[in-house]
Amino acid sequence: MILEIKVIAKILEVIKFLLILIFALTNLAFMKSAQASGFDGFAVKFYDGDNITIIQSGIKTKVRLACIDAPELKQKSGQSSRKVLKSLVTGKRFRLNVLAKDRFGRLIAEVFVSDNYDNYSINVNKILVEQGYAHFYNPSSKGCEGYASAEQVAQAQHLGIWQDGDRIELPSEFRRENY
Repeated sequence: MILEIKVIAKILEVIKFLLILIFALTNLAFMKSAQASGFDGFAVKFYDGDNITIIQSGIKTKVRLACIDAPELKQKSGQSSRKVLKSLVTGKRFRLNVLAKDRFGRLIAEVFVSDNYDNYSINVNKILVEQGYAHFYNPSSKGCEGYASAEQVAQAQHLGIWQDGDRIELPSEFRRENY
């Protein structure tokens, strides 16, 4: 009887290992497909102006938009930022350019929506910066080309978060003081 229990325990350990391996390989395959192909999936939740949840092949994945930091929902322009992001992505095919994965398990990615010719040339992240609904943020200093100049244009035209000039509370400052 003790031998049977030991055998069952060993079998359960092997099953646990195999499940972890399958999960890891599925996650790796998802990241590779996110980098390489358009999605038949769709965005299902817009947390704020730079965090969404997508579904592809029945798998929910959280995505943090790379290269930007949008206002928190309780900040000035926070609701507007989420509304614009939602309008840019909802109902459209999109492709992710995954740059990394963060400590919360979210993909850090640029979101590109398709134009009418199946070219994924419209960079949603950069549009948010150009229109003043987010500011340029790049802690890793990789990728994110053209965002700094897009932010300068939004600042010069006093768009969105820059409507009062340079006197803004950055989302990171807001989070530090309020959360």
